Amino acid sequence: MGERKSWGVKRAEIMSRPGAGAAYEAARIRFELGEAVRLRREQLGLTQSELAERTG
Repeated sequence: MGERKSWGVKRAEIMSRPGAGAAYEAARIRFELGEAVRLRREQLGLTQSELAERTG
């Protein structure tokens, strides 16, 4: 079996691939947008179904 790599080493390998930084940034933005929508939905007391109905 091969030697186990730490998360830091593995992450560095992945992030060194072409396009990895841009893909990571795009995923981060999508995650933050989704989180903001969920938090606001919860503040308004809406369910996911109610929000979907209101937004079409």
